[in-house]
Amino acid sequence: MMTESSSGPAAVPEPRMRRPGFGSNILPLALITAAVLGFLMLTRENFATAQNLNSILFGVSIEFLAIVGFTYVMVMREIDLSVGSVFALTGTMTGALLVAGWGFWPAAALALAVAGFIGFLNGFLVVRFNINSLMLTIGTMLMVRGLANVLANNLGGQTYPRAFRQLARTNVFDVRLTVVVMVVLVLLAWGFQRRSTLFRKMCFIGENVKSATVHGIQVGRIKILAFMASAMTAGLAGIFTASRITSADVRMGLGLEFVMVTAAIIGGASLYGGKGDLRGSALGLLLLAAVLNGMIMYDVEPVFQQFVIGLLLIVTVAFDTIMNRRRG
Repeated sequence: MMTESSSGPAAVPEPRMRRPGFGSNILPLALITAAVLGFLMLTRENFATAQNLNSILFGVSIEFLAIVGFTYVMVMREIDLSVGSVFALTGTMTGALLVAGWGFWPAAALALAVAGFIGFLNGFLVVRFNINSLMLTIGTMLMVRGLANVLANNLGGQTYPRAFRQLARTNVFDVRLTVVVMVVLVLLAWGFQRRSTLFRKMCFIGENVKSATVHGIQVGRIKILAFMASAMTAGLAGIFTASRITSADVRMGLGLEFVMVTAAIIGGASLYGGKGDLRGSALGLLLLAAVLNGMIMYDVEPVFQQFVIGLLLIVTVAFDTIMNRRRG
């Protein structure tokens, strides 16, 4: 059975859920990010060009779409390592359907529905059978990646329709659409995390799932919805990325899940649950993008970027573990 409590929630008083340390790390993280950006601007003149800065922000805004649901899954002490594969499958499926003659909206709707189903499956299996979400989503990651690669290979390098290729380049008042969406979502997240009872319930689930269940919180339902949101926001990012790269690519989304974990923890989320901040996740993505772009400016081998992401992941996870033990 699901981990929801089905007996007498009305008879139990609602828990006094404390507001998590909301935004406590945002200012320090913003200062660190600004310092890195400032250093690169002063030491590499090409870094400060409008074209380079726009490219960084554009890339971050697309990856940000993928980290929205992912952050809230982490808040509940779960993990979704299938995001990179869902990202690739959704974008490639949308492109494949368009090549086959479908209209954009039906193609995108079907691809996102498939992403939502994958997220539902992840959440249902975690809740119904109490499967470790790390191991489960590694399996999902491999299966979905296989499907995405089959689609990409069947396309054989065909170019997506022109109208679709223009989607990612759509501007709103001379600003990329994805950047506008990112700003809007950050503002909505600020309100959601500050005012919403649902977010406090999610944090409470992450801190103590048994206590949350006893107090009548619908743990199973909220977790399944979070996994669905993680998959669908990753899928939305995948659609924009497919539009940006213009043709199928089997490398699409490779390693994205590790970028998501690193950025989310840098931004204030924890592998031990109970906290997370979408604003911090956005800043974490921006910091990673600046570091990787700076490495290119310093003529560091591009393949070395994976080493840096891996090192940062180890450092952030170790720091998160140490801080959690101190709190415990």
